[in-house]
Amino acid sequence: MKKILGVGLVLLVAAGSFLLPLWLTPAEAPGASLPLLATSHFSAATSAEPPTYATAQAVRSATAGRVWEVYFHEGQRVRKGQLLLKLVEKLPSVTQQQLQARLAQQLRAYEVLQATHPAAAVLTAAETQLTDTRAQLARAVPMLSFVFVTAPADGVITGTAVTTGDYLTPQTVVAQLASGLVAADTTLLLSSVE
Repeated sequence: MKKILGVGLVLLVAAGSFLLPLWLTPAEAPGASLPLLATSHFSAATSAEPPTYATAQAVRSATAGRVWEVYFHEGQRVRKGQLLLKLVEKLPSVTQQQLQARLAQQLRAYEVLQATHPAAAVLTAAETQLTDTRAQLARAVPMLSFVFVTAPADGVITGTAVTTGDYLTPQTVVAQLASGLVAADTTLLLSSVE
């Protein structure tokens, strides 16, 4: 019994919430209509001038690398220290460092052999070692590291210069950051209209 009353009450509330707004609206006389008034909320927007900023500065990448992800867009307000870009840079792996050291040592030994024994069979063996070491170095895989570019100050991004996949060198301009918004004239907003 309680369930039936509960279901009936829910149906009554649902029907009432649908019919109540219809019941409260005034009945219109035939041919009469409400006047339409344009208000500031619904009037067409006038073309406003873009905001003026006191200072603008270039945001630069400190290191070289390929753009992995971009975390900003033009017109976005950013805070000092906010992440803007993620770069991936290649670093020599331990294997590459060892092979480069071995190659430098073999080159010094080869130069000494060339000076002392220019036509010896030992010189051919040293050339073979150099070729093998260079081939191993070419096959060695570097390490990857992420480097982050952050906003140097609070402001608004007014121009972008990079996209995902771009290769950046040190001091490459990433974006333009405008800060210090110059206040617009608010006289009209503060005056009283009679």
